[in-house]
Amino acid sequence: MKFGLAAYLTLLPLGAHSFHLPSSTSSTTTTRSTTSTSSTQLYQFGTLGFDTANLYSRSEEEQIKTRNEVMSYLSEIAQSSPPVVLRKHLGSTVVISGFNPEEPASQEILAFLNNEFSPHLSDTFKKIIAHVDDVKVGKKRLIGRNARYTGLLDKLDFTQSESEGALPTVAQLEGVSSWVAHVAGGDNLSKLEDIVAVAEGAESVKNVAILVSGAQNVKGEELKKVEEMMKSKATTFEYTLVVVPEWNDEPEANCAFGIVNVTDVVDDAPFGEDVGSFSREESLRIITEALAIDKAAGKCVVATAAPDAKSLETYLVQGMREIGFDRLQEVEHMVTRGVKGYNEMLATEKEGVAWEKAPEPTDEELALEAASKEERMVLMRQKRQDTEKEEELKALATEWAKREFLRKSLKRRIPIGEEEFIEIVWDRAMFEADLKYRTMMGLAVNESEERAQFKEDQKARKAAAYKKEQDRWNNLSTEDIEPPEQTTAVTFGGM
Repeated sequence: MKFGLAAYLTLLPLGAHSFHLPSSTSSTTTTRSTTSTSSTQLYQFGTLGFDTANLYSRSEEEQIKTRNEVMSYLSEIAQSSPPVVLRKHLGSTVVISGFNPEEPASQEILAFLNNEFSPHLSDTFKKIIAHVDDVKVGKKRLIGRNARYTGLLDKLDFTQSESEGALPTVAQLEGVSSWVAHVAGGDNLSKLEDIVAVAEGAESVKNVAILVSGAQNVKGEELKKVEEMMKSKATTFEYTLVVVPEWNDEPEANCAFGIVNVTDVVDDAPFGEDVGSFSREESLRIITEALAIDKAAGKCVVATAAPDAKSLETYLVQGMREIGFDRLQEVEHMVTRGVKGYNEMLATEKEGVAWEKAPEPTDEELALEAASKEERMVLMRQKRQDTEKEEELKALATEWAKREFLRKSLKRRIPIGEEEFIEIVWDRAMFEADLKYRTMMGLAVNESEERAQFKEDQKARKAAAYKKEQDRWNNLSTEDIEPPEQTTAVTFGGM
């Protein structure tokens, strides 16, 4: 054994991979100087088994420091800030305009206004009016299975524009308290003045939220003129203007975002040097939440995506989500404070006018903070697991529905497409997916009883829906089914 080890050492190049065997003296010294709960001699650095010095580069250490400072800043805000104050005159009726029913934005804006997880909107608005160019197309595209199950069908109504792309008239806005208007393209900024004029003429309108998309080519000077116009002419209602660049199809909350007041934008590049696109869903979320936030009234802002993981916008948005801000609180903070508020706080601290340094926390306070942090981590982990489970269930349900469509289509011709078939059988598909998922996880499944209960539930839902539709038909008048035609008298030869 000694000969083999000596031969191996002679084959190694000098300097490279060279080592020495610890003598009994050095071994004893190392054992005495190393604190370990085990009798085994551990030749290691610290407690991690490797040298933790210089583990991060200087830039990485700066990023970690900045992130910790942002988290501390947000934690103080979360503890000291009061709940979000909602606008007093939202009313019970909201109208949306500028949304093409054949594009996904129209369905998404309705979903946000009728979202059960946003009770400040869904519980407030008892009636949602979609102002469209063609009512028939609007009903065909916007009234579907989802509208029936979410209760949107009971709220949704339509008005038709007098011409293609025309705004609602003052008469059509009668009884409407809130208005969400969309203006597509930055070259249509002149339409904002028309919106203000119509809202001024409608006595019942008290809140207007305007979203301008595709404004990547707009200059800062133009936006500042728009802000001055709205400040001077919007006197009878509260308003919020949100301007975003070209839309993309990314889901909401997939990317951090920054919001800057129009007064603070650079004239030549209001969206920054690298103008990217902006999530359509995110912009609709921002404008609907801003409609309800009292502190967002009178704001004209520019929203941009912040894909850089090292940006302050990312630190702020991710920090708020980790701490537990909901989307309403998140939007309020970014609209009213954002990066500018954080930088102003740093400047105030630098000048020595900041808050006094808080006393060092006691052991009990540190223990409580650690416990609360652990609870938040558990909740976040549970939320992430629930999301992953939901995605897996949807994937299993889609797979089952596609397989069922193929099986039935092989037997006989089905007069509908695969997507429509999936929509029709989606409840059954989710039921089958849940059974399969629990079986895969080794959970208890009583298939026969659960199938029988599912059939009973479906029968009850079907009967309730049938009765509701029957009552609706019984209450229809002849004018509702066949509206009277408008006839104009014709005069011949001065008769």
